Amino acid sequence: MDREMREEYCVVIQAKDMGGHMGGLSGTTTVTITLTDINDNPPKFSKSLYEFGIPEDLPIGKTGGKVKANDRDIGENAKSTYNIIEGDDLGTFEIITDAQMQEGILRLKKPLDYEGKKAYTLKIEATNIRSEPGGSGPFKDTATVKIVVEDADEPPVFFKPMYLLEVNENTPINTVIGTVTARDPDSTGSLVR
Repeated sequence: MDREMREEYCVVIQAKDMGGHMGGLSGTTTVTITLTDINDNPPKFSKSLYEFGIPEDLPIGKTGGKVKANDRDIGENAKSTYNIIEGDDLGTFEIITDAQMQEGILRLKKPLDYEGKKAYTLKIEATNIRSEPGGSGPFKDTATVKIVVEDADEPPVFFKPMYLLEVNENTPINTVIGTVTARDPDSTGSLVR
């Protein structure tokens, strides 16, 4: 019997007295048989490849994308946790499990920098939280997440946090008293004035 194919059976049972001979009486009852679930199905991602565009100025802790692995089991047997298992050596991302929706939520742990790295490829895993006693361990499935970092227009950045320029009180008008410099961190190389 497979609960995922058919969860409930109704059986009519008849009892006869006198060994079923003529003149005997009989009675019937209906018995409903409900199959309980065992964890016999793995979580399965709806896609093998997820692609997200995430702006480089997305704040830390904010959602960059969502993934979902479905499980044909029910209740506790259908619940999974999500993990990043490859591709995030610097710890830029985290994936948390939304227990209500059973989704993996990809969030930023560190800021993105389009000029430093334009794309990431992560391997993620969904793992059942329960496994059957005597089984070979919890069921798992993996998927690939490709993240494209989207450029955001960033303001110019000064080379020093503070400049101190001293000027004599009798300095003539239009005398250069010093210079401050800034650079544009965007890859477009636009001029800074």
